[in-house]
Amino acid sequence: MLGVTDHGSFHSIYFFDPNGHRLEIACPDPREEELNERLDKVKWDMLNEWAVTKRAPKHAAFAHQREFEK
Repeated sequence: MLGVTDHGSFHSIYFFDPNGHRLEIACPDPREEELNERLDKVKWDMLNEWAVTKRAPKHAAFAHQREFEK
């Protein structure tokens, strides 16, 4: 098994089947709609920053940050 990955608006688990094929199972985050709306608002800023810097933009860092409730 390769493990679980938090992609922000959805989550995946990666593993190998008995024949060695790598598989992924994905499911939406409960906050998927909210996250996608926020991402939609910054997509052009992200693209423009990438075009200039060729580095991963920080505009969508919120999608990978989790706020854990106590």
